[in-house]
Amino acid sequence: MASTPISAAELSAFKATLKSALVDAFGEASDWVERTMSAGQFFNIIYMEEYELAEQRREEVHTKNLLLAEAVQYLDRSAARSLRSSVPVEAPALEKLEVILQRFHRVALRLRQRHDDRPTLNITDEYDVQDLLHALLLVSFSDVRDEETGPSHAGGRPRFDFLLKEEQIVIEVKKTRQNLSIRDLNDELIADIARYQAHPDCKTLVCFVYDPDHRIPNVAGFIRDLERTASIMPVRVVVVPVG
Repeated sequence: MASTPISAAELSAFKATLKSALVDAFGEASDWVERTMSAGQFFNIIYMEEYELAEQRREEVHTKNLLLAEAVQYLDRSAARSLRSSVPVEAPALEKLEVILQRFHRVALRLRQRHDDRPTLNITDEYDVQDLLHALLLVSFSDVRDEETGPSHAGGRPRFDFLLKEEQIVIEVKKTRQNLSIRDLNDELIADIARYQAHPDCKTLVCFVYDPDHRIPNVAGFIRDLERTASIMPVRVVVVPVG
């Protein structure tokens, strides 16, 4: 133990700082505050010499520091548990969903080639995208709700394209077209992000943009700007195909 003398004023300042830190970390009523602040206290000081008082002060600081180290370890363990529990439960679902979305264009192209030129689904507008995507989602998700009504926002009640109820993921579908500018598309999705975050079942929003004619010139920038839009929920943007 260090032999540097500790004055009464230094001990008092140390205890004040220590208590403030403990209260900030654990709250005023926490047992950690009481335990640490009372640790190492000494009383019968009337007949003590100054060197004995200094030794007692050093002992009190040492004891409090031991408990402080224990408290820090407790916080570290709690933070690790909290981090593990805060990993979105829908993370595996998002991975499955992204696989479906990334392969959407390949499926759409394959559907054009039917035996004996039988009728097929040609993707010409957003309704076609929704129909095919709905069928694909049912392969991996049991509760897929389409045209789900959202909460009232700005005088209207928006309708989600798809809600994966169990996973609490909302999917908004867009298809690029000649009369829809990239700026207008971006504005539509920003408005969707603002509306959908009020829905109690929407913990993650996935914006799926089908761009078969490659109308979006800077896909990386388009995605980055949308995913950085201020939101209380995670926003994932998938543009297919790319390149």
